Formats: sequence, structure tokens, C-alpha cells
Amino acid sequence: MIVSRFIAALAFAGVLYGQATALPTAPTTPPPPPDPKILEDGGFSIEPMYWLTQAQPKLTGGEQALTGYQNLTYPGKSRKGYGLEVGVPAGRANTLRFSYFRVLGSGNSYIDSNGATIFSEAYAAGDYIVASYNVQNAKISWDYLSYTFKNHIRFKTLYEVQWVTIGTSISAPLIPQTYDSSTGNTDTNSSTGTKNIIYPTFGVEFEQPITKHLRWEAKASGFGLTHHADIGDVQADLAVRFSSLEVLVGGKYFHFKTSPNSDDYFTDTLEGAYVGIRYYLSKPTH
Repeated sequence: MIVSRFIAALAFAGVLYGQATALPTAPTTPPPPPDPKILEDGGFSIEPMYWLTQAQPKLTGGEQALTGYQNLTYPGKSRKGYGLEVGVPAGRANTLRFSYFRVLGSGNSYIDSNGATIFSEAYAAGDYIVASYNVQNAKISWDYLSYTFKNHIRFKTLYEVQWVTIGTSISAPLIPQTYDSSTGNTDTNSSTGTKNIIYPTFGVEFEQPITKHLRWEAKASGFGLTHHADIGDVQADLAVRFSSLEVLVGGKYFHFKTSPNSDDYFTDTLEGAYVGIRYYLSKPTH
């Protein structure tokens, strides 16, 4: 009886000693949360845009042009431009943007004293013509945050693919149509044509939040080859935020030239003020 009590006392003393000498365990810390996949200026977004631009393309004879070709600067003023941009999160502070704009125009003019052959249709000097055109641009851009300065200016590099297309329709409504019995074709004194550019473009962007509800941004990108097509794209604006809405007011410049290694090619420079309203599908976190 005495022996069993002595053994139990020794066992109890051992337990107390083990608890007293046990090494303290370090407190566990939860793993850091993953980087939020949001835009630097908000979440998923959609932005319609209205552009106060005046397109006036010029059609020029290319390296494969016929000898009778003459330049044609489209008359009149274009309608204002309309566009749309969609922003998709692409990792912390990076954005994948899909944008599109369209500008339409038309006008009346006369062929100059040398005459002209436009898209294989011959026009005589003094012919009255009606010309219309349609300029469109679509762009995919990955806006990658490369560096943030101490004054919160964010420097981004832009990696893009752009598609530019311009289509035209020209007619001489005062000239009678002629029928060629040998071929069965009727000459309607009209011509149509389309030129396209698909290019990678590269650029930079700077952005800075001034206050919680105000920021500015400026970006420029482009690409071109000697004796080939080229694209230049510049934009700057101020953005004022109201909860999930931003109102952007600024200026936009866009230049393009289709390849001159053809019968004819287009050049045009579109510029002017624009306004956009960007809506964030998720509430901004900044």
C-alpha cells in the first residue's frame, strides 16, 4: 500500500516537472492573403466614350498605283466618334483592356483637272463625286504596372494588338451608267475599297491619384515600319470618381497610315477632346 502510493507520487511529480520544463511553442501566424485581383483604379469596368474629333482621311496612290491616279482628300466633316472600353483584372494592379471606336464621314467634291483612277474606277476631270468612309479601331491592351514612385505616380508598360480598318464608297451620280455588251457588265461609275492594319503596338502610361476622388493618367503607344503601315495612339485625361462611377475628361490623338505597297493607301489623323463614363461592376477599393 505504501509502495503504490509512493509510485503514484513519483509519477505525479514527473508530470509536473515535464510541464514546467516544456519549451514554449511559437504562436502560429496565418498565411498572408493572396494578392487581390483588381484593377489599380477599381474592379471590372465598362466605359462608353464620346469623342469630339473630325476625321478627314486622304487617299493616295501607292507603289502599285496606275499612272492616272491622283490623290483624294475626302471633303466635308466627319461625325463625332463613339467608342467603348472594357477593363478586366489581370493580376495585382494590372489590367487587360478591350477598346473600340468608330468614326463615319461623307462629303461631295469634284475630280481635279488630271482625272483619277480610284480602286480601278476611272473618273474624268471635273466629275462630281459623292464619297463616304468608315474608320474603325479595335485594341487589346495589357497594362502592366512596372514601378510605383514615392509620390504615388504609377508607371505602366503597355503591350497591345491593334486593328485599324477604313472602308470607302465613291460614286459619280451625274454620269450616266454604261453597258458593255461584250462582257455583260454595267459601269455604275462607283468604286469601293477597304484597307486594314493589324499591328502589335507598345507604349507607356503614367497615372497618379491626387485625392480619393481624383486622378490623372496619360498614355502613348504605337508602332511602324519604314515604307509600311504605322499607328500612333495618345491619350490623357482627368478622372473624377463618384462611388462606382468615374467621369473622364481629356484629349485623344490617333494617327494611322495603311501600307503604301499597294495600289492606294489611306492616311488620317484624328484628334480632339473626349468624355467617358466608366462604371465599375465591383466597388473600388481605393
